[in-house]
Amino acid sequence: MASYYDDHSLEDPVRSRKSNSRQGAAGFSSLNPDLSHFMPREDLDDDDNNTNATSTASFQSGLGGVPAAGDFRRLAQMFGGFRVREESLGDEAHQEFLDNLISQLMDEAGASGKHGPPPAAKSFIRDLPFVPQSDVKRDEACIICNENFQENESKAGITKLPCKHFFDRDCIVPWLELHNNCPACRAEVPSDDPDWIKKKRDAELAKYAAEAEVDEDWMYS
Repeated sequence: MASYYDDHSLEDPVRSRKSNSRQGAAGFSSLNPDLSHFMPREDLDDDDNNTNATSTASFQSGLGGVPAAGDFRRLAQMFGGFRVREESLGDEAHQEFLDNLISQLMDEAGASGKHGPPPAAKSFIRDLPFVPQSDVKRDEACIICNENFQENESKAGITKLPCKHFFDRDCIVPWLELHNNCPACRAEVPSDDPDWIKKKRDAELAKYAAEAEVDEDWMYS
């Protein structure tokens, strides 16, 4: 019988972990897996950047570049790990939520991200607020991994988007490096993408023009 990962063309993190453990590498060993491959390294100088083009390719979305298909597949695999765990917990609503995110990511991987939302602005990700555990409810959990904030020992901490949804930073930062929206409510956040900026500016101009037309009609009615 095919596994969830086989059905979704994802690498099984359990098999990957066993393989990596033979080589002394860390695998998918916790509910919040190692996300170092998503995060840009500031300690690399120009020579290192030139000699590590392959290892830093997955950082392009976080550095203002065009997301690669592998970025979407890696995030889908990460969410797949959360999804498999939910099967034993019986939270069908959260399983469906993760299924939708994984399907979107795999579709974007096939399209190289060209038809999806752009990455969030680098400055927005950098300035995400740190929320202390005391500021969240005792039963509140990260929308993505579904881990209770009070019980989660993630070193990255908790953050909140402008739409008021709370997340483990480990979960939301990789998403924002590929999408400028909340995965729960789809509220948009700023992006550095020039097409997105132009679209927002055109929408604001159209709104102002419509409001001015209404005001003019009211004055002369």
